[in-house]
Amino acid sequence: MGHDGTEGALSYEALVEENAVLRAENDSLRDRITRLESELGRNSENSSKPPAQDPMAPRLSRAERRRAAREAVRGEARRQGKQPGAPGAHLARRQPDRVLSHPPTQCSACGEDLAAAEVVGEVRRQVIDIPKVTASATDHVAERRRCACGHETLASFPAEARAPVCWGPEVRALAVYLMDRQHLPAERTAELLAELLGAAVSTGWLWQVQAEAARNLEPFLSAVKEALASSAVLHADETGTRIGVHKAWVHTLTSNLLTLLAVHDKRGREALSDIGVLDRFAGTLVHDGYSSYDGFEDFLHAQCGSHILRHLASVGKTDRFAPWCEEMTRLLLSARDASEAAADAGKKKVPTRTAAQIRLRYHEILAQVFTLVPPGPPPRRRHQGGWLIVEREAWNLATRLENGADDVLRLLDDTAVPLTNNAAERSLRMVKLHDKISGTFRGNDGAEAFATIRSYLQTAAQNGENRLDVLRQLFTVGPWIPAVCRT
Repeated sequence: MGHDGTEGALSYEALVEENAVLRAENDSLRDRITRLESELGRNSENSSKPPAQDPMAPRLSRAERRRAAREAVRGEARRQGKQPGAPGAHLARRQPDRVLSHPPTQCSACGEDLAAAEVVGEVRRQVIDIPKVTASATDHVAERRRCACGHETLASFPAEARAPVCWGPEVRALAVYLMDRQHLPAERTAELLAELLGAAVSTGWLWQVQAEAARNLEPFLSAVKEALASSAVLHADETGTRIGVHKAWVHTLTSNLLTLLAVHDKRGREALSDIGVLDRFAGTLVHDGYSSYDGFEDFLHAQCGSHILRHLASVGKTDRFAPWCEEMTRLLLSARDASEAAADAGKKKVPTRTAAQIRLRYHEILAQVFTLVPPGPPPRRRHQGGWLIVEREAWNLATRLENGADDVLRLLDDTAVPLTNNAAERSLRMVKLHDKISGTFRGNDGAEAFATIRSYLQTAAQNGENRLDVLRQLFTVGPWIPAVCRT
């Protein structure tokens, strides 16, 4: 080192610069660790992850909370089975279809023959069973008759007699029911029909029957789309699925009495327009805040409160943001209660004074958030600008709630609008179940047929119809049409 200390000064400046770089890297790594720990802690209760992806701990936690809630209601722990003092339940007797008598043959004391002995009493036990299920064959004979004029006329066959030998509507309805309601793969459906009915069908025949059912449902789909377009409140959602090796999207639009499922290779605005409902809709659409829904400006929007509550639970894990998250959660639940109370009283909206108080408190709570984070907005890239992940998430959530306040609180203006979008989420749940049980779809035709038939079956269930009965009707006189579509 020189006497003037030049080399030492340069080394000091280099150390200062290196220290600044290391501190920045350390802050970035700390932020990444926080984000990864946050990701590990996400589950269906504090994020949009489905319950099926929850690790075991949250599942056990939910089960424990349900058990504790039951005990709190009853005041004591509840053991399995019949509870003390409960009246109990048993299989009720029916009017017997046949009666079989079982006389004793000899005396159990002396061994005397009892064939001619007097009957002094009886004890009855009823066995309820079903006969062995077998397929029955019916020959339909179309007669040809010759008129006095000499012309011969052949009678028409009923609709189910479509070939010299064919399976009837009961087998066809059951096949579709097993594949599209019970989600059995085609191979297992063929196995069940063969072993249960003695109906040895092929998997190719099953695919043909499914496709036929979907074609026959075109009048049903048209009627449902028309009725959905004129509904006051609709729920919308979408979920991914696989068709071969490609990703596709199953979209749903549902109301209290109608459900429509549609498959599209895209998720956004183009798909929503192609479905053919939202471009004509003029009511209120409840959704999860996906931006493609916001692109429709001819109807009102309502954001799903369940998604917001889950995000509040996630952000509220940080002590700094816990108070306002808890306050906002309580406020949204109070808005729900006020809307339901008004609906029960026959009112179409929450009383003006109550709604104004809720809105005022809503914005007061949001104002707290922006005092807890750096001046916004945060930089577009993560780990920059001195923003922590939790601060970014809090700012994003608060900004979403502020910009979408009217949509979040739509239930105050219309008591027919619920807090949650559970109706749409339930509609799509069977799609994920089908993926797990039957595997992914092999082609577009199969996926579209499944969506069409599921729309039919779910709508039937919403209207209290027996699903198997409406499938029988489909293969005989034509599709069942909901009453709401005929008015």
